Amino acid sequence: MRRALKWLAAVVALLVVAVVLVVIFFDWNWLRGPIETRVEAATGREFAIEGDLQGEFSWQPWMTARDIRLDNAEWATADDMVFIEELAVRIDVRELLRGQLVITETRIVGADINLQIDEEGRANWDMGGDDQEEEADRGEVPLIENLVVEDSQLTLDDASRDIQLEARVAQAEVVSPDEGSLPVSLEGDGRIQGNPFSINASAGSLALLRQEEEPYPVEIEIAVGQTRARASGTLTKPLELAGMDAELWISGPTPDELAPILNIPLPSTPPYELAGRLRRDDQAWYFENFEGTVGDSDLTGNMRVEVARERPLIVADLLSRRLDFADLGTLIGLPPDPAQVTEQADETGRVRLLPDAPLQIEQIRSTDAQVVFRGEEVIAPGIPLDNVEMELTIEDGVLQLQPVLFDFAGGQLTLFLSLYSTVDPVETDYDLRLSDIQLQNIFSQAGLEGEAQGVLEGRFRFSTVGNTVRRAFATAQGDSAIIMNGGLISGSILQLLDAGFLEAIAVVLTDGVPSDMNIRCFIGAFDIQDGIMTTQPVLLDTEDSAINVEGTIDLGEEALALEIRGAAKDPGFASSRVGVIVEGTLASPSIGIDPTELAVRGGLAAALGALVTPLAAALPFLELGLAEDAPCGQLIGEAEAEVEED
Repeated sequence: MRRALKWLAAVVALLVVAVVLVVIFFDWNWLRGPIETRVEAATGREFAIEGDLQGEFSWQPWMTARDIRLDNAEWATADDMVFIEELAVRIDVRELLRGQLVITETRIVGADINLQIDEEGRANWDMGGDDQEEEADRGEVPLIENLVVEDSQLTLDDASRDIQLEARVAQAEVVSPDEGSLPVSLEGDGRIQGNPFSINASAGSLALLRQEEEPYPVEIEIAVGQTRARASGTLTKPLELAGMDAELWISGPTPDELAPILNIPLPSTPPYELAGRLRRDDQAWYFENFEGTVGDSDLTGNMRVEVARERPLIVADLLSRRLDFADLGTLIGLPPDPAQVTEQADETGRVRLLPDAPLQIEQIRSTDAQVVFRGEEVIAPGIPLDNVEMELTIEDGVLQLQPVLFDFAGGQLTLFLSLYSTVDPVETDYDLRLSDIQLQNIFSQAGLEGEAQGVLEGRFRFSTVGNTVRRAFATAQGDSAIIMNGGLISGSILQLLDAGFLEAIAVVLTDGVPSDMNIRCFIGAFDIQDGIMTTQPVLLDTEDSAINVEGTIDLGEEALALEIRGAAKDPGFASSRVGVIVEGTLASPSIGIDPTELAVRGGLAAALGALVTPLAAALPFLELGLAEDAPCGQLIGEAEAEVEED
């Protein structure tokens, strides 16, 4: 027995000496080959540790590796997908003996990660294998108690969505769970799509990340250009950045700045600020019960973006209780600030009203949408607008407004629009209808005191070709007409106009004061060809005179060339009338008396006779179904009789 104990003591002594010798003389670089072989087998990529391996033995041993490289995909641009200057890891041997890998500390310095997606959608981090489509298992995440990442950078080049990201991670840290409620933190900055961005994020512990049944808490603040966003909530699938349920606050100069990043069509608007609930499941993003402001308008509603479809679908139900009409102008390219409209000059320096900003064609081509919008109170100084309703759809590159409804001057404006983005330049069809428009409301909104009677009906139907509103309207083809059967404009309103102008258009003046104008019929019809609106006809028939407008409105040049001529029903009174010339531009019109010629010769018969055919053509276009004894119907009959007698 004693001899056996001596032999056992000798063996133990030899083992101790052997362990001591191993510890003293062990070269950690002996592990380089086995590590490289295991990683290459797992990834299918060349892996190398080009620097020294160092370490120390204890129950929580350290190991440090330098200059680590993981090869990139063959088709990728950069040589390495991952390069790390220094990686230090400490593990818990006691926990390892119990069958659990616990990494007590990890330190990464100088990491350079290059991620790339080509035009076919291939990702350079997809390394093959049978488990690529399997859902990530949170329980397989290594338990890391403390992690520090310093002076590292991430580059993403996504050719499939034209996204470029350069991010610098100044500091990322995971601390022991008992040191804070959100022990994971990340700070970084860089550029995305050429815009500067920064990120500051906090999240739950990595121990909590491993628990499948527990939502993973996150808080994040992001700035991209002038856009700012904050989100606080949870992820049920944090490894896939899915299953989000968070409260989101976001503000910025215009949402379309984010369109290239999010790859969904977003409108150009004035500065906005919105807050609501942000959720995500396997099929869609949801922004629910949000409220805030866009420009000077309030906005509430719900929005869903279905991203699992071949063509993403945006579904939104929006409400503005107080809508500033100027905030809608940016949708067609007008500046967010109405005061900037006068600054829209062309290459000659001439001020233009129609915007020349490109429409968001590519986004319409790539995404579908179903949007319902309502505005309860419309703020439009000088314009009698209220209560707007809009239904917008985008399907397979065709945008349709079916329709847009405005309460206008006691009546209604109804716009049907179809925009075909699959052709270049785009083609657009417009059909704008006016119904029950009250003349009194128009004058009252314009600040003109006095009585006005009459109801306007109208229609503008035309097509355009062009990728901006200005270029499109220069190609307009179609027809337009406005009609009013009977009405009155009081002398108190007319006296606000220049007396010379009133005389020139044959308005009866008594001691220089205009009498009430009793209107039998007004009809304003235009033929629209190649962006030029030609009167066809424009006529105001009153008890005392017939006032005719001839000429053109050039939508491409925004130029006016109109003559207003008045023919009194008393032939003697009409014999000395001269015309009124309207020239200039839509932004800066000029009105003057034409001294070169008499406006009307030959009495009322000649004036009306020239209008029989265009008048008869304009009325059916309006689809009003006028009775024969209606004032405008009577006017056609009288004009035909005058022609026959002549």
